[in-house]
Amino acid sequence: MAMQIKERPVPNGVVLDMNGDLTYTNREQFKTAVEALRQKGCRHLLLNMAEVRFVDSSGLGLLALVAQNFKLTQGRISMLRPQSYVREILSLANIPKLIQIYENEDDALAGRAQAA
Repeated sequence: MAMQIKERPVPNGVVLDMNGDLTYTNREQFKTAVEALRQKGCRHLLLNMAEVRFVDSSGLGLLALVAQNFKLTQGRISMLRPQSYVREILSLANIPKLIQIYENEDDALAGRAQAA
C-alpha cells in the first residue's frame, strides 16, 4: 500500500501526518518529504504515526537516519501516537532512544518529556 504523507505547519515546527506502511516500498516517498523540510530549514519535525500500521527494517533504518541528520543540524524530531503494534516494533529497535514519543501534539511541541 502506498503511503500518504501530508505536511502541516505548526508553531515552531512541521507535522508530517503519515498514513500507510513505513516500508522499503515507500522509503523514497518518506525520504523525499523529510529531506524537503530539512532543506527548508525545519528545526522540529513531528512524525504523526497514528495511521501507520506497519514499519519494517528499512523503515526503522530510515527513522534512525532521519533522527541522526536532524541532530547534526541542531534540529529535533519527535513521534506522535504510534499504534501499539508499531510502538512495539520501535521499542525492539531502540528507536525511542533516538526519537522521543509523545501522545499529544502540545507536549511534543513544548518538548515535555514523558515516559514512553
